Amino acid sequence: MRTHRRIPDRERSTARTAPGVPVAAAVLAALALLGTAATASAASAADPGTTPGASATATSTATAPTGTATAPTGTATAPTGTAAAPTGTAAAPTGTTAGTATAPAVSGQLPAEAPQSERLAAELRKDPVYVSADLPRQVPRSLAPEFAAVAKRTGVPTYVLVLPDADRTLLAQVHDRLGADGLYVLVEKYGGVTVAAFGVDLPAEDAARIANHKVSYDAGPLARFTAFADKVVQDKDRVAAEVLEMNRNHDDDFPRTYISSTDRQNQNLLLGLAVVLLPGLLLALGLRLSRRRDTFAPAPSGRTAVPGRTARPGGRTAVTLSKSGPKPQLKKGPAGAKDTKAKGAKTAGAKAAGPLRRSVLAVTLLAVVASVLGVVLAAPKVFPQTIDDPDLTVTRADLDARATEAAAALTADGIYQDASAPNPLTAEQLAAVRQRVSGLAAKTPVYLLFTSSNSDDESADNGDILLAEVRRHTGRDGVYVQVDPVRGYLELAEYAPAGTDVESRFRKADLRYPDRESGSDDTRIPDRLNRVLDAVAAAEPTGEEGDSADGRTLPELRSNKLPPLFSNDFGGGIVLGAMLLGLLLLLAWAAIAVTRAVIRSRHARAAGPTPPQHAVTGPRRTAARPTARQLRSWAAEDTRALTVRLAAVDQDAPGRARAWDCLDAAELLLGGNGGRDADPSDLAAATALARAGFDALQGRTERQLCRTNPLHGSATGGKVPAWFDAVDLSPRTARLCPDCLRSLQSSGAVRTPADRAARRATVDGLLLRLPDADGRTTDVWEEAGQVLPAALEGLDALILRARESASVQ
Repeated sequence: MRTHRRIPDRERSTARTAPGVPVAAAVLAALALLGTAATASAASAADPGTTPGASATATSTATAPTGTATAPTGTATAPTGTAAAPTGTAAAPTGTTAGTATAPAVSGQLPAEAPQSERLAAELRKDPVYVSADLPRQVPRSLAPEFAAVAKRTGVPTYVLVLPDADRTLLAQVHDRLGADGLYVLVEKYGGVTVAAFGVDLPAEDAARIANHKVSYDAGPLARFTAFADKVVQDKDRVAAEVLEMNRNHDDDFPRTYISSTDRQNQNLLLGLAVVLLPGLLLALGLRLSRRRDTFAPAPSGRTAVPGRTARPGGRTAVTLSKSGPKPQLKKGPAGAKDTKAKGAKTAGAKAAGPLRRSVLAVTLLAVVASVLGVVLAAPKVFPQTIDDPDLTVTRADLDARATEAAAALTADGIYQDASAPNPLTAEQLAAVRQRVSGLAAKTPVYLLFTSSNSDDESADNGDILLAEVRRHTGRDGVYVQVDPVRGYLELAEYAPAGTDVESRFRKADLRYPDRESGSDDTRIPDRLNRVLDAVAAAEPTGEEGDSADGRTLPELRSNKLPPLFSNDFGGGIVLGAMLLGLLLLLAWAAIAVTRAVIRSRHARAAGPTPPQHAVTGPRRTAARPTARQLRSWAAEDTRALTVRLAAVDQDAPGRARAWDCLDAAELLLGGNGGRDADPSDLAAATALARAGFDALQGRTERQLCRTNPLHGSATGGKVPAWFDAVDLSPRTARLCPDCLRSLQSSGAVRTPADRAARRATVDGLLLRLPDADGRTTDVWEEAGQVLPAALEGLDALILRARESASVQ
């Protein structure tokens, strides 16, 4: 059973190192080498959060987990929107001052004043693997044997600390306290591996980088530690090369081992869509294919054959059109005269709707059933995931481990300092707190717990439940105060037969959370704790019954089983699939209808004997800036229309030879693919030739094309004005089409004297300009390409140039 869902906000330590600490650490190291008595006193007072200089004894430093920031132990970052506690309040002095009260240590326990590094060193002397009691839902203590078995694979002494929040500085401090060489490995609650090597030659740092980078965070701390242990025993050069390759690729997309419940919902949604869409599309396609087209009913036996019809294979009859043929005569059938009088009576060759093809329909139904069964049977293979987190077995002992430790320390000393958490008070501050607690003992016992809370502890980050659990284990009434050294939170609960207003005073004083409005990282734990003790001292009885800590139970363990397939969003997928199926069928029907309409239109145009009337002024006649797409469409359509027109006229029709020459030259310019690869100038030349062919069939014998726009066809309007040469438009013998001549006359450029610039501007508005191959710039038609400029010399020159160009290509 998985214990609790991971939360996205990861808590990381961000403490700063106090100035002057490295010097103090160096002094401590010197005293330790001399073996003087000062060494013992300094060791008992040093705090792990303020002695990062001890890491100078490490032979190599460790790497922090990829994507996370590490800092010296002492304070830690709070969740989003909170800040870290100050270094000054988390550090213990390097020496014990006179007058500092230190409670005597119970057998097997260190005093509360002992630094975190000394506490952890004492735990490692008992067992080289220490698993914090603060993470039973994420890393229960029952996993310690598995961590120990993996640690033996390294082949060197390996000391493992599984803590909710710490950094590599703590590893150096623990090594100094423990005094044993080997691999010191810190495994955080989300699996980040930090390592420090002392006296061993192994690629520990590179192995940690690889494990943190390549093993997904949701695989769990044990999986990452296993990957580290397997990698650290490999050749150093090989591991270094792998790290170099990993850094070169910059692959920050961390893989995932498990899927979430949201992913399973998406999978069920897809299954619902597949169950509807696949069979629905197959059924629609099958029904479409199973329908027979309209057919002609064969003549029944005993009927007289109808004159004028010719029998076709398959029982159909073909009608022969003939003006002199006899009219069809129908004989009466057995049904009598009603069959001939009835207007809608069926006769031989009449249209009848064909039945469905049963074989196709049967295959369609089988395909539909097979698709549904395929989705159902393939789903477990495609989506085989069944859990969203590693399988963990969390025992009751795992959940009670911290409460048991706290109860033993509170019973003996009244103060519980969690080894997994840094010391938030200095020795002097803790002595002052002890003195105040002793003064309050006559009124009510006060028990202090310096331990952090998180979503993976036994109470699921509920301080009230944690204090109630500790109260049940101690069996003692009093005021219980939890101090979270990592986030700076405070929690207070009173358990006594008669209640007081201490909890109300605590809430009114707003002491639970640190003040973040100032933007400072200082959580001011000593000051706020003193105010809590002031509230305890000022508490007055309420006359009501007190709290006995009964009725509060630990939250249930969360199952890591994913929802089954074909559940939750599967129904929504079916509804959405039905809507999509209807939309797809509607779009398919519209596409088929449009396609049929286009095909019918093209067939009608291809079969029609009347060509388009190009003499009528329209966009194609007046367009002076056509696009390449328009030119390609015009050339293909006009060439096709001219082909149909030539096939319809008589062999000896006037102008047919000239029209055939124009068609031949136009098709040479377009090529075999209908002009898809032709330049815009060649497309314009083909269009001009096709339209000149229509003019030839209509009896226009003019050999010149319009000077301003050859797409206008034959220049039957007359010669160009005399001033064309003055505006650099030659030759003088050029001619215009009627439309262009009327445009010039209506503009006033012909009738009234005008300057050269005005006349040129008027003509420029009529001149055909063609885009280049990229469609970015335009050129005047007589300067575009190799073929079209020949139109200046006439239609014969244009036909000849087109044939020469095709021959060269």
